[in-house]
Amino acid sequence: MRGFILAAGFGTRLRPITDKLPKALVPVCGEPLLAHNLRVLHRSGAFSALGVNSHYLHELMERFQRESSIPFELFYESDKIRGTGGALDFARDFLSGDDAFLIANVDILHKFDIAELASRFVESGRICSQVSIPADSLGTILYDSATGDYLGVAGDREALASSIKPSTPIDSVGANCVRPSVGGILEAEFTGVAFYRREFLDFVNKDDFSIVSIWKRAALAGHAPGIITPKKEASWWMDIGTHEALKKIEAEVNGGRIDLWN
Repeated sequence: MRGFILAAGFGTRLRPITDKLPKALVPVCGEPLLAHNLRVLHRSGAFSALGVNSHYLHELMERFQRESSIPFELFYESDKIRGTGGALDFARDFLSGDDAFLIANVDILHKFDIAELASRFVESGRICSQVSIPADSLGTILYDSATGDYLGVAGDREALASSIKPSTPIDSVGANCVRPSVGGILEAEFTGVAFYRREFLDFVNKDDFSIVSIWKRAALAGHAPGIITPKKEASWWMDIGTHEALKKIEAEVNGGRIDLWN
């Protein structure tokens, strides 16, 4: 399995820090975000190779790569930032080097058991599984409680609930939705980590930007993405994309409530 960290973003929510640093190199408790993410993937032992994409302030990313104790390939999106979908196409040869790969956002910190999740993904037979945490409300994605299939983004709930009938064609239910089974429509927090089989790349086009349209494309072809939930004892995660989040994680670590290194 290959591991790939999405690190090309501008980090606009973290300005003025990111005026001079790429988001991936913003320090968290004395260590760049990217270093935390590389360590988690490397320690899992699940990956034959690691990759990272870059765009903004690429020369600083190159310097980090040279100094990193964990080797990784760097994919420089020099002409434009490509989004998640475009990043998959740009690194297609690298990602297809093994049967499966993981994609993770660099501004997410977590304590997931990556090796255990990878094993469950391989056993599932799906070509895509999103690491997600079920939520009572305010989730970011919708899924089918009966099948575990991804249905769409949270804003699609009303359209799904009001317009779907058993005879509704799957491709007539909104831009980002697929049709649920007779289960219920539940919400979950997508954590920014997802597993894919190499076959998923068949649904990626060179002009894609958002991953959402690719998830839908795969679903319409009979390969609905699923959700995979970390075990309770390994379910901590945090989006570190804002100044408020940086202050919170510093307090959590300094207070001994979270250990990012073990």
